[in-house]
Amino acid sequence: MADTKGMSRIEVLARPKTVPKTFQEDRRSVYWVDHKPLKTGPNGTTTIEVSGRVEELSKNRNANPNYQFDKPTPIWEVKAGALRATASARIATLAQHRDAHKNHQMERSPYTDITDGAKNAKLSQRVEDLANPKSRIDRYDVNETRWGQREPVSAAAKKAVASERVEALAEAKPYHSDFQHAKPIMWEVSDLAIKALASLRLQQLSRPRSRTMIKDDYDPYEVSRGARRARPTPRVEELSVPLPRKTREKKVV
Repeated sequence: MADTKGMSRIEVLARPKTVPKTFQEDRRSVYWVDHKPLKTGPNGTTTIEVSGRVEELSKNRNANPNYQFDKPTPIWEVKAGALRATASARIATLAQHRDAHKNHQMERSPYTDITDGAKNAKLSQRVEDLANPKSRIDRYDVNETRWGQREPVSAAAKKAVASERVEALAEAKPYHSDFQHAKPIMWEVSDLAIKALASLRLQQLSRPRSRTMIKDDYDPYEVSRGARRARPTPRVEELSVPLPRKTREKKVV
C-alpha cells in the first residue's frame, strides 16, 4: 500500500484491479491449442515416442495352441465308447418326460353336443312374451299430432274444477314482511348530505398521515398503559361468558 500514499479515496478506487498470476484467458475458439503442435520429421511424418508399455499393449494377442474352431457341421462321428455306454437309473429317471397334473383337463372342443332334453323343450308363454322385441312405439311415441305439437287436451280436463287445496298450493309464495329489494346502483343524494359540512375532527381524521409523523420505534404489539388499567363493564363481562348449552362439566373419574 506504499504507492497509495497521498492519493484520495476516489483515486484509489479508480485504479484498475490487478490480474492474479493464476488467471487463464478464455479460448477464442475450440481450435485454440495450449501448445504448438508437433512438427514433421525428416521423412515427412510426425514421429511420436511410445513407451514400452504402450508397445506391449499394442501387440496382438497370441492364439491359444489348444483353441478349437467351431465345428463346421452339426453332424459328427460318435465315439465307440459313447455308443456302448449304459445310462444309470438316475439318468433314465431324469430323461423321462414330465406327466401332467392329476386335475389337468384338456381343452374343450368349440363344438358342443346339444342334449335331447334341450331339443325337445317347450317354452312357456312368459318366456315367449319376453323373447318378443319391444315395440318402438311404446318406447319413443310422444303422441304428437304435428312436429313439435302434442296431443290436444281432452274435454274432461278442460271442464275439471280444482279444489281449494290445489288452488292454495298453486298460489305463489309471498315475500317476507321484512324483505327488501336490492338497492339501485344510482340514487338521489339528499340536500342535507350535499350541504353538510365536515367537523374539525372529521377533517383531521380524513387527512392522510404524513411520513414525518411515522415513528421508527413504533411497536404495534405494545399494549398502552390505558389499556392495561381498563376495566370491562358488566355488559362486556356478560357477553364474554360462554353460552350454557355450549359448556359441559368434565367428568371426575
